Amino acid sequence: METVDTAVRPHTNGNAKPAPDRSDVLTRAHLVDAAAPGMEGLALWLVSRGLEVTGSIALADEDSAAATRLREAGVGVAVGFDARHVREDRTCMVWSGVVTDPHPELDHAQELRLPVLSRAHALASLTAGFGRQLVAVGGSHDTATAAAMLATVLDDGHTGWILNAPARNRAPGQAGERRLVVDLCPDTATHEAAPLGSWNYRPNTAKPYRRPQPAVTLITAAARNAPHFDDTIEALNAVTNLARLSGTVVLPLWDKGAKIVHERLSDRPGPAVVTVGLYESADVWVLPPRWLGGEHLLTLHHQGVRHQFTVPVAGRHHALAACAAIATALAAGEDPQAVAQRVGTFRGVQRSLAVLGTQCGITVVDSRARHPREVAQDVMAARMLTEGNVIVALEPDGIARTSAHASDLGAALGDADYALLLPVSTPLATYEEHDPLDAVERAAVRVLGPGAVHRVRCGPCEAGPEQRLFEMTAEGDLVLVIGTGQAERLGSSLLDRLAQTGAPDTGRP
Repeated sequence: METVDTAVRPHTNGNAKPAPDRSDVLTRAHLVDAAAPGMEGLALWLVSRGLEVTGSIALADEDSAAATRLREAGVGVAVGFDARHVREDRTCMVWSGVVTDPHPELDHAQELRLPVLSRAHALASLTAGFGRQLVAVGGSHDTATAAAMLATVLDDGHTGWILNAPARNRAPGQAGERRLVVDLCPDTATHEAAPLGSWNYRPNTAKPYRRPQPAVTLITAAARNAPHFDDTIEALNAVTNLARLSGTVVLPLWDKGAKIVHERLSDRPGPAVVTVGLYESADVWVLPPRWLGGEHLLTLHHQGVRHQFTVPVAGRHHALAACAAIATALAAGEDPQAVAQRVGTFRGVQRSLAVLGTQCGITVVDSRARHPREVAQDVMAARMLTEGNVIVALEPDGIARTSAHASDLGAALGDADYALLLPVSTPLATYEEHDPLDAVERAAVRVLGPGAVHRVRCGPCEAGPEQRLFEMTAEGDLVLVIGTGQAERLGSSLLDRLAQTGAPDTGRP
């Protein structure tokens, strides 16, 4: 599935030649922002295949776990973004599209006449030339848990994967000579609508490129997800196109979009379709997941045989995603006993309803949700983890996304007791629109009430998010931190604060 590039482009060299469509274009690749979600998995997969990989990372990521994994794997990591990081011996440059200013590395790649590939083009190039079984997870959103689980249950020692969000204690990228599991969801990082500027030109790309033709594809969702898909029809078209290129398509019928894709595929000859649903009529019948207090019990009926698994994930939506992944493995012909054994090694997905710890009776949970439906589901799931109040700290993702989904994002907090809204995470230094957080706040107030919604203000005399959360919590509460910018560090920082000072006296602002 092709992603939608919505970021500012570097200046195009008019003399640069388009790259040919060949599988060796990634032989010596340079990756811009190699520690970013999606990019790290690609870098690790390439280097584990024995290819020479260089990459630049942001200064803020210099000491991150992602940077450590890249260095240990053998990626040549450069800190900061500088034209000198792009060597003349590179066969291409890969970038995620998350660029909002003139970029020295991208501009220098144009001067060197290097093929400049988006991440989507790089995935298409490597999967088209993979030559072995390709197992894809695609959809407008909601792919992370399913892709990480699928990589786990197919991990026979000969399976590789490229993931946007890895399972805990696993790398997001790993080579394998038998097959490849790849997460094709476009929603990997904060993309912004491109403002006008002299550099606002698309770089030369390896086009036309061959599209992935997976042996098996799991479709998780098809719905509006701006800025990648401006409406549901656009998402449905992209997902259906991917499905038609697949040998077998697995469709979880609890998603409305997947149901429509099922109807679309029935109008002409095409891929074999395997349905997964909560009704006996589905090809793989899933009983409602049962929460056991620390894990979910999953029961699936496949070809007349009943299978049961336990997975340590909270949230019905994550449990159903795990069911869809297991169903995909069974549909791919994997041995059920091997699947059951590997399921036991799954520990959930990094930053996906992950419990960071408990201090002074206050539990802090991490979430990487971006789409309003993901936010709403994670807030609802947080109720399963506490008998106290649920305080949600939400850092909306991107001006473009937040503007398009503001009302839905605010309404998604309806199952919380209190909400703290952080500034929108964006690489843009300035933007002409009104702050979309205003609309998120109004929608949140409508569902929670004015006394339950608070906002982090910027200024030298304003309290930061850590202090605000500290003042809002009391013993027995759960703090759910949602976001992909400063929110990634906020949960751990709050736990450190509680460990040093103890719980606040008031418990409420």
